[in-house]
Amino acid sequence: MSVAVEFFGGLRVIGSSKIMISTERARVLLDMGLDIPGEPDLFRPPVAERTAYRLRDRLAVGAAPPMPGLYDPDQLAPGSPLAAPDRRPTAIFLSHAHLDHDGALAFARPEIPLHAHPDTVAIEAAAAVAGTGAELDLTAMTAPVAVGDLRVEALPVDHDVPGACGFLVHTPDGTLAYTGDLNFHRDGGLRSAEFVRAVAGTTMLVTETTTLSFDPPPGAAPYEPRSESAVLQVVAQALDAAPGIALLSAYERDVERAQRLIDVVRGRGRTLVWPGQQATLLHHVGLRGVATWDASRPQRPVHLEAVRRLGAAADLRRVSLAAVEATPSAFVVQPDVDDTPALLDLPRDGGFQPFVHSQGEPLGPFMANWAGWIEWLAQLGFTFVAAGSSGHATGAALHKMVMDVHPGVVVPIHGFRPEALVVDVPTLLPEYGVRYALDGTPLPV
Repeated sequence: MSVAVEFFGGLRVIGSSKIMISTERARVLLDMGLDIPGEPDLFRPPVAERTAYRLRDRLAVGAAPPMPGLYDPDQLAPGSPLAAPDRRPTAIFLSHAHLDHDGALAFARPEIPLHAHPDTVAIEAAAAVAGTGAELDLTAMTAPVAVGDLRVEALPVDHDVPGACGFLVHTPDGTLAYTGDLNFHRDGGLRSAEFVRAVAGTTMLVTETTTLSFDPPPGAAPYEPRSESAVLQVVAQALDAAPGIALLSAYERDVERAQRLIDVVRGRGRTLVWPGQQATLLHHVGLRGVATWDASRPQRPVHLEAVRRLGAAADLRRVSLAAVEATPSAFVVQPDVDDTPALLDLPRDGGFQPFVHSQGEPLGPFMANWAGWIEWLAQLGFTFVAAGSSGHATGAALHKMVMDVHPGVVVPIHGFRPEALVVDVPTLLPEYGVRYALDGTPLPV
C-alpha cells in the first residue's frame, strides 16, 4: 500500500475537518477548518485572539493540530519543528466557505496552492472585502487537478452556501470520496444525488454526520427539514402579521436564501436592511436589492469600513433611521448581534414584533451570546419565530447515501456521535495520530 489517509480534525466534533491523503510523491489536504479543543472552546467570546499569535496560541493549547510542512513558518514560534517544508508537491482543497472548513487556511504556507469551486472563490473574495473572512489566494477549479500521483475532482453538492462540493480523490490504490457538508432536501437535492452517483463504489467514503449528533425529543416524529419554499412561507406569514417593524436574522453566506428573502420582503412592500458587513458581502457577489444603513444610524466601525471598501460608486441603497422611525411597517431589519443595545434605536409599537430566525446570528442555544440575546428580545417585546432549515442531511438520508454509494469502507466524521451511523458497510471510526490505508486498516508507524 502506498497511500495513507490521516485525520487532523473533525473527529467527534462538528467541523474542523482536515483530511490528509498522501503518497511518497504527493500530499492533498481536504479542508482546513478551525479546530475546537472539545467543550468548551477556549477561544469563544469574550476571549479575543492575539492577531499576530493566532496560530502559535492555538497550537499551544491544542486548538490546532501539529501538521508538519503545512503551516506558514512566519506564524509559528521560533524553532518550531513544524516549520520544516515537505518536499512533496502539496495542495489544499476547500469544500465550501464555512469557518469550520476554511477557518485555518490563513495559517497555511503561502506557497501551497489552494483550490475551490468558482462560487466558493467568489464568496471568499466577498467575505474578505466585507471583513468577515481572510484574504485567500484561491484558484477556481474548472477541471480535475493533478498533484503528483493524486488527482482531485470537485463534485458539487447541496448545502447552504454556493459552491459547496465534495471531492473524489484518485490515488494509486483506489479512490477516496469526501462529502464535505451536504443535504438531500434543498431544492430537490439534485447536486447531492449526482455526487452519490459519481462516487458509487469508491474505496473509502468520508462523510459528515452532523445531524446524527442529536437525539430527537422522546416521542417526536422523525425530523423532516423545511423546504426553502416553506422557509419563505414562514417568513411571509410573520411579516403579514406584523403591523410595524420586524427583525430577521439570516446567514449572509447563504446567498441563495438571502436573495429569496430580499424578494419576499420586497413583495410585501418592505425593505430588508442589512448591517454594513453583510450588505457588502451580498452586494459584492451580485445580489439585487441590497440595502444598508446610511450615516444616521450608528454602526460598529467594522460595518462602516466594509461599506467604505465597497466603494462610493456601488449601487447600494442607504436607509436612514428617520425613514424607519416614520414608517416602521416598511422595513425589516437584520440586527447586529454584537451590538445588542442598538436594538434600542429601532421603533417599537407594542404589537406583534417578530424576530424571524433563519439560521443567522446567534446560531442557537449552543452559542455563548444566545441567552443574553433572547433576554433582550423579551425585554423589548419581540417574538421569536423559527424559520430555518438545516444545511445538513438527515440521519435517514445519510444512511441511504452510504448504502447507495456502498463504499469499501465508510468513515463518519464531523459529528459528536459518528458511531450513530450504523450501516451494512465496513465502518472506520478513526483516531488522531493514526495513518490508514484506503481499506481502513492502520498503517505501521
